[in-house]
Amino acid sequence: MSHDRSSGRIRISRGLKAALNSSRDPAPLAGQRRHFSGGMGDIHTRNVLDLTIRLAEVMLSSGSGTADVVATAHDVAQAYQLTDCVVDITFTTIIVSALPTADRPPVTIVRSVWTRSIDYTRLQQLNRLIQRITAGGVTVNEAHAAMDELTEQPHPYPRWLATISWAGFALGIAMLLGGSPLTCVVAAATAGVIDRVGRVLNRMKTPFFFQHAIGAAIATLAAVAVSTFAGEGLAALVATGIFLLLSGMTIVGSMQDALTGYMITALARLGDALFLTGGIVVGILAALQMVTVAGVTIQLQVDVSRTFILPTQPLSIAVAVVGAALSGVCLTIASYGPWRSAIPAGVAAALASAVVIGLGGIGFGQVVATGIAASVVGLFATVISVSQRAPALVTATAGITPLLPGLAVFQAVFAFAVDKRFGDGLAQMLAAGATALAIGSGVVMGEFLGSPLRRSAGRIGRFLQQPEQPGIRRAVGRGVELRPVRGTPTHGGDYRHSRSIALEPVDDTALS
Repeated sequence: MSHDRSSGRIRISRGLKAALNSSRDPAPLAGQRRHFSGGMGDIHTRNVLDLTIRLAEVMLSSGSGTADVVATAHDVAQAYQLTDCVVDITFTTIIVSALPTADRPPVTIVRSVWTRSIDYTRLQQLNRLIQRITAGGVTVNEAHAAMDELTEQPHPYPRWLATISWAGFALGIAMLLGGSPLTCVVAAATAGVIDRVGRVLNRMKTPFFFQHAIGAAIATLAAVAVSTFAGEGLAALVATGIFLLLSGMTIVGSMQDALTGYMITALARLGDALFLTGGIVVGILAALQMVTVAGVTIQLQVDVSRTFILPTQPLSIAVAVVGAALSGVCLTIASYGPWRSAIPAGVAAALASAVVIGLGGIGFGQVVATGIAASVVGLFATVISVSQRAPALVTATAGITPLLPGLAVFQAVFAFAVDKRFGDGLAQMLAAGATALAIGSGVVMGEFLGSPLRRSAGRIGRFLQQPEQPGIRRAVGRGVELRPVRGTPTHGGDYRHSRSIALEPVDDTALS
């Protein structure tokens, strides 16, 4: 009997030892360092860091999320065998650094990003360059030469085409808001004027706050003039100008940064968006005050108590959806996007408008309906990015355009400045803020739900995937983690260090 108890204790002890000696999680990376540089020289390290910071600058100036920029920069550095690269971004500053080793001091490069020039064709070209680098065989000098050509070439379309596109964007928004034919024509003409004035102000290095204020004032004065002499609605005209000015703000990028852990950059982007929105409010107020001083009485009454206005008749719904599609297409062209991206952008915008109208019609509130519609846009943008191997940012930015709270911003300012109904004005401002947050978080949620498609999850993912290297990475959800192709040498002579090595997606089973 005692022998049985002894053997039982032995078996339990052996079982505990076996359990304790089983596989364990690896040690965290905090505090670790690489002991040797593997023969990688400082010149090669500086060239790779310079390349990563240049492509990070192009991505950041185009409105990409911080996590996307960091992940893409790490992929490029890894392709050139710089595995200990650190990338840090704080809104306008990019820092890339190669950590010190026992036989090499640290190497750090810092660059400030002050120019925010949207050119989605340039972003698409950068995407193709990153695909070439991660496919292997591209020298650092070749990559730098490609970056020189990419960053020095002018915009793909003439400036007049961009102005016409902004006019078409305003026309689509006016249709979305239910404006009359005269309202739509005036909105398009006003948008063209705002774009041209903004270009002049930009050449004069005018701060963006004043550019937005002047643009909002132009839209308001044009709306008051048409309302006074032609009896047209004031709200749709001013709201169209607000949509035009809100379209370039980084609401989605701010929410993505917050949800992916980059809180400083998220708060900076959110503060930038709020500050520029303040410029819009100042411009509207200044224009209304100018009209009052001039002795013009604004007799039009705007219902500032309604926060969610939707079309109800079949014809008006069809016009609104077509207007949303037109705005998405024109915004893509105005942002110098590739022609092939215009149609998916228009479909995304029309889809968002249809979802909001449908959900509003069955009783959903503005914030919830907007959040769901933005999630649909994020999912659709992910599908397009996977099937076309193009950045999802282009489709997502155009798709959320019909959801922007331009009408709520105008109604809030009108309630404050004209009707003196501060309670309704505050309610409209809160509704506008909640809608903006719903847009940002909804797009991120949609991309999160669609992220398994980037790993060819299931039949749908295998159908959508194209046999090409991943380019610009999306860091939301289950992205495509890359590693060197098995069997590729990672240390050695100058030849392998000067050319990029091929990377391949990490298999899910290897991560489990």
